Amino acid sequence: MTAGIGIIAIGSMILLLWFAGEAAKGIRQGLSAACELLVPSLLPFMVLSSFLIRSGLSDYFGRCCGRMTRHWFRLPPETAGTILLSFIGGFPVGAKCVRLLYEQRKITAAQAEQMMLFCVGAGPAFVITGIGTLLLHSPQAGVILFVSQILSGILLGRIAGRLSGCRAKEIPHKSGTVSGDISYINAFLASCTDGTNALIQMTVLVALFAMLSAVNEAVGLCEGMRILLQACGVEYPFANHAYYILTEVTMACQRIGEGGCPLWMLAFAIGLGGLCVHCQILALLGDLPMSKAKYFLFRVMNASLSAGIVYIVCQFYQPTAVTAAVIGDVQIEWGAATAVGSMALMAVSVLFVLSVKNAKREVWR
Repeated sequence: MTAGIGIIAIGSMILLLWFAGEAAKGIRQGLSAACELLVPSLLPFMVLSSFLIRSGLSDYFGRCCGRMTRHWFRLPPETAGTILLSFIGGFPVGAKCVRLLYEQRKITAAQAEQMMLFCVGAGPAFVITGIGTLLLHSPQAGVILFVSQILSGILLGRIAGRLSGCRAKEIPHKSGTVSGDISYINAFLASCTDGTNALIQMTVLVALFAMLSAVNEAVGLCEGMRILLQACGVEYPFANHAYYILTEVTMACQRIGEGGCPLWMLAFAIGLGGLCVHCQILALLGDLPMSKAKYFLFRVMNASLSAGIVYIVCQFYQPTAVTAAVIGDVQIEWGAATAVGSMALMAVSVLFVLSVKNAKREVWR
């Protein structure tokens, strides 16, 4: 095993030296994509989600949605806020919140593993604004794609709860509560650190995967995979984009949208996520015990369910203005310029102001 990894590492270094220009171009593209897409759209959500967990404010969600989390997901009420944020915050937000809940001993390791089977999904800033409005020129298509992800996540949450075989009441400690002596300013500053560290990891991974894609295109691996899949009977549209669907979701969506492929294929790519996204999630989870095989199985199930939901909806309703035209000079910006990103930035700003006011009260006391 060690010898095989060493051979792969040496071969990779040779390829990088041989295709140094392509590798450098891929890294530049990856860093540019991370700065234009990841940082503006995800940083507010990462800070906000971390603040809700660290400050204990997420427990309020449990009071409102605790019955659903207990009976539908078979999880404790404290997980309600994390489940909600995982559906609207983007791929890595759920993993970050689950890790924080586990570190604060609000959930067990088994419950953390259960949550990671369905608390993974793209947010509305990426799906509705980026893919629907800017790429497909159809907000309706973006809404259909996003709703399919939500419905698939809820169904998988039910399945994961049934398979877990445990009850929500099986918690080895008392749940946390929001008390008056919480230092919100410290929670906010720690949340800023959490979000920054997570984004640094994600940026490096995006740059590396962009480099690998550029080198693989130069070597001919992408074309070879397409020919192999077509020889196995896979239809052309899916075979042509299979490499990007498996590796990087942003590039996959852009190629699928420009190629005029059916909407269900976009839903499949978003639901699967790609290896780059899953490396980011696994990096955020750290040493949290989790079955990787079960995790990836549920990702495939999520992609299939989302694609099936979109396929069924499109049999009765065709979104307007969905085009197969190449977007040309239009640059996709899924960041703070969007409505969702702006609202998240405003929410973080309000939290900071409230934290400063709370700190001033503590000083005067």
